[in-house]
Amino acid sequence: MKWVLVTHVIVTVYMLGLCWFVQIVHYPLFREIPKNEFDSYMSKNWITVYVTGPFMIVELITGLILLFHFSDLYHFINIGLLGITGFSTILIQIPIHIKLKKGYDKILIDQLVKTNWLRTVSWTLRTVLIGFLLFSYLNI
Repeated sequence: MKWVLVTHVIVTVYMLGLCWFVQIVHYPLFREIPKNEFDSYMSKNWITVYVTGPFMIVELITGLILLFHFSDLYHFINIGLLGITGFSTILIQIPIHIKLKKGYDKILIDQLVKTNWLRTVSWTLRTVLIGFLLFSYLNI
């Protein structure tokens, strides 16, 4: 079970760093893309799914394995926060990205930045929780 927890921690920390980068740098820079180049940029931006998707899947699988193995409040909270990031991605961020493929829209970009805070805070809280679980598991 140790390898599952370690994998979960590594993937969660990776996604935390990526999420903060997206929140502070990537999404705000959408405002700076020239309107006449925005469609082209957004069509190329879909490559980011390869940087996020597989890691989110590994997070989910390892998180569920940990939940079924330990079934305590901490692991339920972990899965709950993971659910928030997943549902936010599927129900909020992806639809906004799809709308932005049609062209530059400052209001949509602002929505993307604002609503992404839900994922950023959730991943941050999860990382703290998972760090605590790792130290507890290792008796540090």
